[in-house]
Amino acid sequence: VVLALHRTVDGSASAAAEGFLLGTYSFTSHKSDPKPSKVQTISVLGGSEEEVERGTVLAEATMLARDLINEPPGHLTPTALARKAQEVGDVGGLDVTVLDADQLTDRGFGGIVGVGHGSDEPYCLIQMRYTPEDPKGKVALVGKGVTFDSGGLSLKDGRNMMDMKTDMSGAAAVLGAMSALPRLAPGVEVVAYIPTVENLPSGHSIRPGDVITHYGGRTSEVLNTDAEGRLILADAIAYASEEKPQAIIDVATLTGAMVVALGLKVFGAFATDDALM
Repeated sequence: VVLALHRTVDGSASAAAEGFLLGTYSFTSHKSDPKPSKVQTISVLGGSEEEVERGTVLAEATMLARDLINEPPGHLTPTALARKAQEVGDVGGLDVTVLDADQLTDRGFGGIVGVGHGSDEPYCLIQMRYTPEDPKGKVALVGKGVTFDSGGLSLKDGRNMMDMKTDMSGAAAVLGAMSALPRLAPGVEVVAYIPTVENLPSGHSIRPGDVITHYGGRTSEVLNTDAEGRLILADAIAYASEEKPQAIIDVATLTGAMVVALGLKVFGAFATDDALM
């Protein structure tokens, strides 16, 4: 494919590169007969190398997020997600720290522990840090990482459970964003927090009516164990707040009510600052 661009439109080369790469995306990791894209090369005429590189970086970050979201839940467990974060950190020179189940219990992360305790899969909190020279500020990203959500004891029905491998899409978006930072090189420090669990029913699951104590001491009464996302995010946001960032951006597939209100093509957003929104 060869594409000629008008030179007068800023960013067109970046948008074209990103659009072509995302347009040819497909998830074939588990197909017995994968059919790769027939497009082998894309030549962009009329754009700078820097613009094409930027579009490529953005597309690769998005495709990483898509790959993680598409992975079957038996493959992408919390442990596997933490391993992927470490791989991204090693490639990009990011600092990655993983708090395991014992550390989270000892330090009072009651939301993550409470939700994750129902599964045999270990839960954890992933922290990733991008630090440029002389940063002009600090931003925190928080991504919901429920790698599979059955609803817990407040069990979903089969239809609403079918796509719940995607309940870690917020974590995937944050991980994808962090993968792009070393190449985009923004002048602010960015710290990511990804609480990751499976929400499953068992004899160890939290019960409707339980009271849990979050990181920092705030308590929550659990009335529905299928409202698990806010429980793990509360811990992560409280933890992120300790570094006093200028902004905290929280990304989550949090509630079906948003889909009822806005449908499947539009996302909902809330902010305490109009300029940030």
